Order: sequence, then C-alpha cells, then structure tokens
Amino acid sequence: MSCRARFAIRITAFGVLCLAGACGSPSSGGTGDGQGGTGGSPATGGSGTGGSATGAGGQAGGARTGGQSGSGTGGGLASGGVSGGSGGATASGGRGGSAAGGRGGSAGSAGGRGGSAGAAGGRGGSAGSAAAGRSGATGGAAGSGSCSVAAGAVIGTFTDPVTATDISPPNPPGITFKDTDGKPVNAHGGGIIKVCDTFYLHGEYFLSTTTDNNFNGFSMYSSKDLATWKNEGIILPQQPSGQLGPNRKGERPHIVRCPSTGEFVLYAHAADVTYQADKEVVYATSPTVNGQYTLRGSLTDASGNIAAHSDMSALSDGDSAYVVTESGWVYTLAADCHSWVSAKQYSTVNGTTGGVEAPTVFKAGSTWYWIGSDKTGWRANDDFYSTAPAINGPWTYQGYLAPQGKLTWMTQSTWVMPVAGTQSTTYVYWGDHWYGNQDTTAPGKHNDQTTYVFQPLVFSGTKISLPTYQVSWTLDVGAGTWSGK
Repeated sequence: MSCRARFAIRITAFGVLCLAGACGSPSSGGTGDGQGGTGGSPATGGSGTGGSATGAGGQAGGARTGGQSGSGTGGGLASGGVSGGSGGATASGGRGGSAAGGRGGSAGSAGGRGGSAGAAGGRGGSAGSAAAGRSGATGGAAGSGSCSVAAGAVIGTFTDPVTATDISPPNPPGITFKDTDGKPVNAHGGGIIKVCDTFYLHGEYFLSTTTDNNFNGFSMYSSKDLATWKNEGIILPQQPSGQLGPNRKGERPHIVRCPSTGEFVLYAHAADVTYQADKEVVYATSPTVNGQYTLRGSLTDASGNIAAHSDMSALSDGDSAYVVTESGWVYTLAADCHSWVSAKQYSTVNGTTGGVEAPTVFKAGSTWYWIGSDKTGWRANDDFYSTAPAINGPWTYQGYLAPQGKLTWMTQSTWVMPVAGTQSTTYVYWGDHWYGNQDTTAPGKHNDQTTYVFQPLVFSGTKISLPTYQVSWTLDVGAGTWSGK
C-alpha cells in the first residue's frame, strides 16, 4: 500500500524452485526434504560419521554417494543443497581430516561427526548440525525423494465463511487461515515462493496491540496445499535502529531465489511513519528460504542511486530477476541480485489512474501480466491489469480484473502463485482484505485481522479475470487443476 497517507487527502521461475540436493533423482543424492545435506560414512554415506579430524575416517561425502572414497572434495552442489549443502565431512577428505567444511558448510567438529553443517539442503531446510550432522540421512545420502506430487495426492480446500449468495460490498469476504497451532496466519501484503513441494508464504506481521501499522517484522508460513499452514516464525525482525527499526514502515516483502547464486533475497520497502519520506527498496539475504534474513541495506545501482518507491514486488524469470514498483517501474537486478543495473517506467500499466500500486506481476505462457490497484490507501478499489509479450513491454492496458463495482471482491492484489501440475496450471490470486477496508474514516486499523482471498484466475486466451467469487473451491496441487463446489 504505497500511498496510505494519501487516502486522507506470487512453469517459470516465479517462486517455483527445486534445490539441487532436494529435487534430484535417486542418483543425484536428493531425498526430497534434506535437513542440511550432510556427509555419509566412508563407504556408504549412511551413518553420517564422515572423516574424523584425526584422519581415522574415510573421505568427505561425495556429490552423489555421500561417502565417495578418494575424492576429498567435500560434496558438491549436487549433494544436498544449493547454498553450502556440502554432504561431506571435510573439504580435504579423510586423509588427516581437514576441519574445513565443504562448499560453504561450517567446519566439522573435532571428531568429524556428520561432517560439515550443510547450509541449504533439500527443501531449503535447516542447517545440518556440525556435531551430529543429522546423520547424513536426509539430503546427503543417496536419495529416493522427489519434488513431484501425484495428481490427487495433495488437495487444498478453500471455504469462505461468508454464505451470502452475492459477495458485494459491504459483505466482507476472505478466509482467516489458521496455522497448525490453531492461531491465525499473520503475514500480509507479501508473496509466496515454492521450494521443491512446499509453498512458503511471507508477509507483514501486525500486532494486535497497536493500530499504527509500524514495522514489527516479516513472518513466514509453509504449506503443501496452500490451505494448511505451519508457522515458520519471524524471518526478519524489527531492527534495533535504521531503515527497519522502531517507528518505521516496512512493507511488501517478496523473496526471490537469485538465479545465478542460489541465495534467497528478500526485497521490501522501508519508509518513515508518513510512508512518503525516506522511502526506498531495501533487501535482506539468507542461505535458506525459511532461515533468518540479514538486512543488507538499500537496493542501489553502481552509482549509489536508490529505488525510491513504496509498494513493490520481486520476481525472477530464467536467468534474470526484477523488482517492480508502484507507478510502473521495472528494475533489472544485477547477477548477484544485490543491486540494480537498469530502471524504466511503463506508464501504461497505470491504466486510467494517477498511478498503480500493489504491483503483482507474473508470466503465463509467453504473456506477462501486471495487476495493480488505484491509490486509495487501505480501502479496496477495482484492480486492473495490463499485458505484454516481455517484461520490458510494450504493455497494453486491458481493464478491470473483476466486475466493476465489486472492488476486486474487496481486496488489494499482492501475489499470483502458479501451481503447475501434471494436467494443467492453476494461477492462484492472493488478495488482502484489509481490516475495515470499506471504512472511509479509519480503515486498516486492525490489520492483524486482515483476511485472505485466494481465488483461481480464469483465462480466456491471454485475458484474465475473476468473474465470480468462488465461496468454496478445491485445488489439486499434483494435477494443477481446480474445481468449484
């Protein structure tokens, strides 16, 4: 919501990832849910004991078997994770047992048990323990898992508690998702990234004790079906000071796995309490999708120019990654995803408004789509969209996403998640129904109670729409299909 002060006047690589160690066939060493890609025993890779620091053990876990003898290379990228998932006990092998971990992993303990702590095994999972190495059984040993999901195996069910036959203002739509602990899911205005067979939803965390909507952290939840969520915790907390410190705004977090490095990079916008002063895009990084993200600072070009915008999003496509912002700006990112190399504005995507916010950009087939909303603060409006053959245009305005006057089923766009299966691909629209978004005097005061509107986009050629509100529908993740109830 880029202009919240003004109301007073998620196929392609869009979050769909398979890490090297997690998604391999049995010959590649992936198990499907590796917890750090640790090393194996000298011969079989099954025990995870690795070479000891005294040289008593065998070689470091190899890229494929976890216990390759004679290689002494400490497991390559194919052995349990893209970023540091080493699979080997030591970088130099068991002959004398160097204490150095393989490919970014931390050093093995003095006894070499489990080898290095793999930084990113399987589904972007937790780091392997240097002391026990998680036995090398998940992510480092010869794997049998896969990222594929069979049709009919995973079904997500979405049922709105509102039973009105016509969902129109002021009937408030939206689902209050509950996590596996029974608490409301609290991550809004963000995105979804898929790693192997798991979806990771991330967004703004709102407190129930305040109404100022200041930054209190970005939270994350994981799911296999987009309907049942596990709390992964706060992945980027409020900082002691600075851009995302106390009495600051921090919004629209979106995570991209950098195509060239495999690093997970979170982009967001930061600003002062007015939303308008000192506004810019900032970024944070983590070796794992659900790990703790370290704030790196402003996203700039080589000359130090910032991206001075509010509402924004981020995405990748093939070897490229982008940050898109309100008012139609596209920032092409550098190879390491830590800076931008070019910026261009496409005013067509603003439609008939003074400027689009809540940018939601995705690609379906060979067509790019840009969904956005008018700048009405926390209050819902009729979202609209444009299309293009490439992200750098030319863009063509197409009109409203839902029937005019329905206010996009009283939501504001934030992400579209492609769910590709064996039979088709369903594109799931995520819109936030901000608390009190029909209140013209004080909307958005209790955003911890914001609800989720997940709806399947309907395609007609290259046109998209949300023609009717699906009060209850199901998603077959393995097939990539949906059906209404």
